[in-house]
Amino acid sequence: MDISGVSPTLKKLHEDTINLSSAPSSFRSLIEDSIKCVKHPPRGGIYHEPGVIELRDEGNYIFIGDLHGDYYTLIHLLDKLWSNMEKYTLIFLGDYIDRGYMQIETLVFLLNLKRNYGDRIVLLRGNHEPPQWLTPYPHDYPYNLQERFSDEAQELYFLNLELFENLPLALLKENHFIALHGGPPLKVLRARNWEESFTAINGEEKRRMIEEILWSDPAEISEEYTYSPRGAGVLYGPIVSQRALQLVKGKFIIRGHEAVNGIRLSHEKRVITVFTSPLVYGFKCGGVALYEYSEKAGNHELRTMCFDTRKRELITLNNTPTK
Repeated sequence: MDISGVSPTLKKLHEDTINLSSAPSSFRSLIEDSIKCVKHPPRGGIYHEPGVIELRDEGNYIFIGDLHGDYYTLIHLLDKLWSNMEKYTLIFLGDYIDRGYMQIETLVFLLNLKRNYGDRIVLLRGNHEPPQWLTPYPHDYPYNLQERFSDEAQELYFLNLELFENLPLALLKENHFIALHGGPPLKVLRARNWEESFTAINGEEKRRMIEEILWSDPAEISEEYTYSPRGAGVLYGPIVSQRALQLVKGKFIIRGHEAVNGIRLSHEKRVITVFTSPLVYGFKCGGVALYEYSEKAGNHELRTMCFDTRKRELITLNNTPTK
């Protein structure tokens, strides 16, 4: 796909991506460097084990959902935002690989973005950046590595798994939002504070928490939660969302995970699903959400937007959630 016309900075990042994706030694070096840096929070942030970034400074935020190797949508979407990028922290909600045609390039581009603009980039973990004990389907990323790097592919895949283990699970800003891939851990129902709800006291509890964060989906049900047809995670009702937001005194849960046409609102518009890989599923819209300070309103407002890949236009939607 043509990238002529994109900003010189993005064009350079694209050229670096192609080079880093081509040679196993370059790819390995980037992954090794990234294992050390993906936990680093953006400016004004604190990292809490086992994987929560807490933001404390005021700021403006852009949320980008599942990409699944939809590399050129990512490039052209960022180009529409890049001229004002210095005022934003860019938050990716996970699922960078599997399904699409340029999975390696998409992951490399994002890791290079983190390496170059680390204090403004957050790369959250999705269920397609899996733990070894919970592999998603399809998970064709290893075959992409095999096709590209042949004999070194297996070693590189295990290095990727180490990287995935270091990706943050969630990001939150008190009085504002929670961002994660799937849903809040069910510990929010009994926890006294958000720190307790994201803390695991043993390995089994940690695995359950990771599964719920990466795999759960919102549902319009009266129960707290119920079985998920995915076979992992749960379907969580408005009670779970409400309790999670109470713990952070927040307005929204912003998440990815579900293949929707750009944006979907749930739980009285308090849960915003953002999905940004239209080409993989044949959608017309790549979703993006902006949470920024409005001088007119005197507070932060959330705008949901659609990136039309055919026209390469970013369109504000009329389903913007309540403030």
